[in-house]
Amino acid sequence: MDPALLIPAAEAIPSPWGWFEALLVLTFALHVVFMNLTVGGTIVALVARITGDRQSARRELARELAHRLPTTLALTVNFGVAPLLFVQVLYGQFLYTSSVLMAVFWLSAIPTLIVGYYCLYIHDAKYQSSRGASLLALCLSLACLLYTGFLLSNNMSLMLRPQAWTAYAENPRGTLLNLADPSLWPRYLHMMLAAPAVAGLYAALIGAKKRRSDWIDFGLSWFTRLTMLQILIGGWVLMSLPREVMLGFMGGNTYATAMLSVSVVLGLAALLAGIQKRPTQAAWLTFATIATMAATRAQVRTLTLAPYFSAASLPVTGEVSPLIMFVVSLVLGLGAIAYMLRTYAKSSGRG
Repeated sequence: MDPALLIPAAEAIPSPWGWFEALLVLTFALHVVFMNLTVGGTIVALVARITGDRQSARRELARELAHRLPTTLALTVNFGVAPLLFVQVLYGQFLYTSSVLMAVFWLSAIPTLIVGYYCLYIHDAKYQSSRGASLLALCLSLACLLYTGFLLSNNMSLMLRPQAWTAYAENPRGTLLNLADPSLWPRYLHMMLAAPAVAGLYAALIGAKKRRSDWIDFGLSWFTRLTMLQILIGGWVLMSLPREVMLGFMGGNTYATAMLSVSVVLGLAALLAGIQKRPTQAAWLTFATIATMAATRAQVRTLTLAPYFSAASLPVTGEVSPLIMFVVSLVLGLGAIAYMLRTYAKSSGRG
């Protein structure tokens, strides 16, 4: 069967596609930052608790992170809504199809995430009074977060493989996963291993603000070591892509090659800053790396779907008012969130 016959018809969009693509990259980058702080912070806090003595600096750092994790998870979810909506606007016929094919797993992400969210609150509340209960809650929360991330990787990669949709004929029960895709595991690991690296950098920033050199050293050790490992994982991701897509990042497509090159250079610069124990500079370079990697990820999607679809070909209705309202709301929302975070930090005595 020709996979192209399985792709639903695309619908018109209110504004030119480039605006939605740019907002998709921007909002996804913001989502990834908070996702890294949540998933990575859970991992770093768990390791710090297990390896630290009752009064050690690591235990103190784990306590500091534990108090922040429910907030960062809430921000992760909220900042994840916008990029998911923009993907639906531009690539809805692909995302809706893949979501239906794995519907049972996809719907399970909601209760799983709720359980993980409440476990973070339990971990924070029981941190001092019940070590066993708090550790169990933290482990369960981490399992929920990793499972949710795995489902997201499945859906976002399955939507790019219409040739895999034919498996519906043998399995119409909504339990399909994209396990046969050679890029699934490297993409998932690339995202999940970046999380504790960024969280380690965040721990170093907390240490710098509180003048805790031990926290700085511990956090930067996570950041530098995992960033080095990310270089290898990133190469695995590139080699696992379809040949035409991989070649696009190796000179075949100027923009894709440029984005990947800039991402690598920024990542190496962030690594160097981490090695030199300059956490603030490393943080800015890391954020720039995340932003350019989000653009690179968008190019993977564009090049992979090129045989079937191009967002530039979508018909435009010319209704720009919804886009303007969203942009205004986004700016005001970001300002409000920044104000709330500053107020929260001051009221709780945490930086």
